[in-house]
Amino acid sequence: MNKKIKISEKPQFNSAGYQIDIKDLNGEPLPDLGKLEFRPLRHGGARVGAGRKSSGRKAVLLRLSPKVIATLRKEAERNHKTLSDVAEARLAHA
Repeated sequence: MNKKIKISEKPQFNSAGYQIDIKDLNGEPLPDLGKLEFRPLRHGGARVGAGRKSSGRKAVLLRLSPKVIATLRKEAERNHKTLSDVAEARLAHA
C-alpha cells in the first residue's frame, strides 16, 4: 500500500524556480548537508600531457582536379606513404 503524505506547508521557490525549503523526499528525511564531507575526484578528466602529440602540421583544404588527385593517390599507394606526405614532397621540390 502507498503511504499518504501530508503536506502542511506550501513549498517555497527561488527566482530560478528551484524549491528552497526541502526537508524530506517522499516522507524520508534528507541528509544534513552540514555533516557531508566533499572530496575532490581523484580520477577521470583531462590530464596534463594526455592525448595525441602534435605533429606540427596544419590542415589545409585544396581544390584539385580529379586527374591530379588520382595521380597523387597512386603515387602514395605505390610508395606506402600518405597523401599528405606525397603532396608535401612535390610542393617542396616545386
